[in-house]
Amino acid sequence: MDSQPWLIVDISFMSPGKGGAVYRTKLKNLKSGNFIERTFKSGEEFKTMELTYKKAAYLYSDRRNSVFLADDKQRISLPLEMTADKIKYIKQNSEVKLMYVDAELLAVEIPIKVDLKVTEAEQAAKGNTATNVPKKIKVETGLELNAPMFIKAGDIIRINTETGEYVERASN
Repeated sequence: MDSQPWLIVDISFMSPGKGGAVYRTKLKNLKSGNFIERTFKSGEEFKTMELTYKKAAYLYSDRRNSVFLADDKQRISLPLEMTADKIKYIKQNSEVKLMYVDAELLAVEIPIKVDLKVTEAEQAAKGNTATNVPKKIKVETGLELNAPMFIKAGDIIRINTETGEYVERASN
């Protein structure tokens, strides 16, 4: 759309009483990372993109770049601005997918749910472990998030990378 690659993040179908049906969408520009909301008439057509993916392993990040090792042993360095929202969920050597549009690398895809070890957690007050009161915890990647009171340091928890929220305890 508008000579730019866009990804549909959310879509809903609306069929009002009179007039034509429309699709309300939330779109992400794959080059800039900006989001917009746009409504389209039913039946509108767009040029589709040819996406290709390469598997890669996350190696490390410094102050400016994140470095990945592709399956073909090629090191790929991406600006931190492009990966900052993703690398807080992945450990070293975690598998990711690199998304290409017309041979141009545009995005890094990570799993929707990841398991990370809790490194820091406040102690729960005695008798307060059954309530739904959240507490701040820190996981091995440095990410801080809210979790239930019963989570303690050393637990492995599952996190939804799309929302940044605690999902469940994976194991102890």
